[in-house]
Amino acid sequence: MEQPKRILVRTPNWLGDHVMALGCYKRIRELYPMSYLVCWYPSGLGGVIPGGLFNEEWEFRKADLKDRKKSREWVQTIQESQFDLSINLNASWSSCWLFFLARIPNRVGFSESGSQILSTASKPFRGVKAGIHKSQLYLDLLSLCGSQSPTSVKWEHKQDSPSERKALWIIAPGAALPLREWPYFPELIFEIKKKYPEKKLKVVGTAVESAWKARLSRWKLEGVEDLIGLTSLSELKELCTNAELVIANDSGVAHLSATLAGARTLVLFGPGNPKYIAPQGPKVIPVVADPSPTCSPCEKPYCRAPFGYQKCLKDISVETVLKRIETALAL
Repeated sequence: MEQPKRILVRTPNWLGDHVMALGCYKRIRELYPMSYLVCWYPSGLGGVIPGGLFNEEWEFRKADLKDRKKSREWVQTIQESQFDLSINLNASWSSCWLFFLARIPNRVGFSESGSQILSTASKPFRGVKAGIHKSQLYLDLLSLCGSQSPTSVKWEHKQDSPSERKALWIIAPGAALPLREWPYFPELIFEIKKKYPEKKLKVVGTAVESAWKARLSRWKLEGVEDLIGLTSLSELKELCTNAELVIANDSGVAHLSATLAGARTLVLFGPGNPKYIAPQGPKVIPVVADPSPTCSPCEKPYCRAPFGYQKCLKDISVETVLKRIETALAL
């Protein structure tokens, strides 16, 4: 295939996956330095990609792609933009179908549920069974574009002095999947305020985490600020950059903090497999139950374990997390 003039890159749907795909985006730019690259991402993921990788960014609402009229409008917009190549990192039939309808001549992506018939080049999405980190799966897709040596990517991080970071800690108690939310964050916050009274805690999350807003409002703890639903991703990244420590579930916030902000990030894992989806960064501290139940990790969105719901997370005690905080602060 000749060097394409215009390339459309469809991102994954979730923040953590979007961050794990950054190495892939960087490699696409290296493969096609003269091409005009457009990043097409779901609403809510703006402000994540470092500058210089894409010429243009398009945002869409997931609901639009389920609406016939608006979906047709997107097909028309893409078709009129005359892309030579699409690279689809979202392993879904619907994404492949849309690019097929838009008549992009070269369509690269993962095959899912027979979607390979809609692509000109595809490979199966092997997931955790591949035995490699998820970021590498995205990079490996580019072998279909002639990339011979996909490698991981490292980002340069802002270096603050310890005195600038030491007062601020970020707490992220939510996750895209409720199953991955450690249930003892309330107890942890109270224990942190006892053990580290000088620390300023900022609790972050999405606007839908109203239960947490209600709790924080009732507690009225000094030095604990509620920022749930009040920050953009770029603002959240800046907060993490200036924080001494970030404590989060296996979530998008953990990836944003560890990979892009380069912050000390303590990540609580239950059903998620750290070897597959742990954030990549210089100071990542995974926390898992020890011993873990035999069903963990499972990478499932539901829990039907015979040991009891969410046992893999409930077996991580507050005391264990406090000890890992000491380890993290020593890094």
